[in-house]
Amino acid sequence: MKAHWAALLLLWLLLAATAAGAEDMTLRETTARVWVDGREIDTVYETAVCHQRYWEENPALSTTPVAIVVTALPARVEIDFPYEDVTEAVVRPLSLGIEAEIQDGRIVFTADRSANLTVEVNGKVEGALHLFVDTPDEEKPDPEGAKVRYFGPGVYRDQMITVRSNETIYLDEGCVLYGQIYCGMGKQFTIAGHGVLCGSIYDRWKDTIVPINISNCSDFTIRDITILDPSAWTVNLLKCKDARIENVKIVSARSNSDGFTFQNCERIEVDGCFVRSWDDSLVVKGYGSDVHDIVFQNCTLWTDLAQSCEIGYETRAKVIDHITFRDITVLHNFHKPVISIHNSDHAAVSHVLFENITVEDAQMGEGDGSPYLIELTTTESVWSATLRRGTIDDVEIRNVQVLSGKKSGIRIYANDETSWIDHVQIQDLTLLGEQITDFSQITYETSPFNGSEIHIGVTDIPVNP
Repeated sequence: MKAHWAALLLLWLLLAATAAGAEDMTLRETTARVWVDGREIDTVYETAVCHQRYWEENPALSTTPVAIVVTALPARVEIDFPYEDVTEAVVRPLSLGIEAEIQDGRIVFTADRSANLTVEVNGKVEGALHLFVDTPDEEKPDPEGAKVRYFGPGVYRDQMITVRSNETIYLDEGCVLYGQIYCGMGKQFTIAGHGVLCGSIYDRWKDTIVPINISNCSDFTIRDITILDPSAWTVNLLKCKDARIENVKIVSARSNSDGFTFQNCERIEVDGCFVRSWDDSLVVKGYGSDVHDIVFQNCTLWTDLAQSCEIGYETRAKVIDHITFRDITVLHNFHKPVISIHNSDHAAVSHVLFENITVEDAQMGEGDGSPYLIELTTTESVWSATLRRGTIDDVEIRNVQVLSGKKSGIRIYANDETSWIDHVQIQDLTLLGEQITDFSQITYETSPFNGSEIHIGVTDIPVNP
């Protein structure tokens, strides 16, 4: 009986989302209920996601539940999917080793650490619960404090917040704020809290509201907040320096709703974040000034469309270098490469490290996607704005594992003899249990203009010193 009602509910949600357009989807009745140590929490939301595997301006949306849990740990977690007859459940990331039990129709397990989890039932990804577990904030500011703008539990609509230097914007647990947080030419500010910043009431093309839009700023922190259904790029940094982003959670569904997008930035660190995106999850671009020292680490990704870890396509800076993607878990990737550098303008891209990347479910190539795990190119694209192409040099890709899904290939393709790709080292690559030590073991597309120092399974080439 539950399965029958589940089908009817999901059909209703899909039809309502398609018909309503820019509508408040976050406060709908949710498809999951969550108890923590016997107490039902009310910070469970229903938000838009997209399972379409080809790009268009207004893709068909469905919904999935998101729960924000702030509690002392360890804690007993119980989950009910009211419209599902749950027979099996998987808690991701798998590396956490959480074994869920089914007790009286509920999923039960112990959360013993802060973590950004997904709970999938009955062998499907549709309707998965995103469960963000945090401990209480030890750095919570005084709501009445100087230079603090505090948003407590409740709903705040159409808020366009401009942050000033040395200020704290705090979205507390239970806050749902529809709008944008912006800062230009600021420094030493903080955006924080366990609340929700949401874009579901905005139209993707008429409004294009970037939830967090920061330009020409330095020495700032963004932490802990959850961002749902943005109508454009989600966290956009332009010409920023010396920033830290920690434990931010993103679930996006609409066209061009990239997760973290950094342009012309220097010394930015992203740590412990979660991104489910319907465009690139983590992406670095250059539109003029150079790009240096960007680090993404300890992040969990779910990429419904486009790339998971990307440099490009817009690479109009002179130099893009020292870019690191480290300790990344990709729960699902359905469309385009997990690891990619697309230098389609004139930049010299160098000193790039992809390290300790685990792909739990590799389904690249669905829809109009490409069936590659790794893709490095210097070819022209629809986003190219310069006449000549740049180069890619000194790239190290190490300790990459694909646990399940497709045995995807590698494409390393230089455009011509002046836009070469060289000094690429791939080591400790394991695909579906097979150690890859030679390009002959996989589908590999190459170019006659590639350099001579491109290796797989060889450890004596000094790269990324």
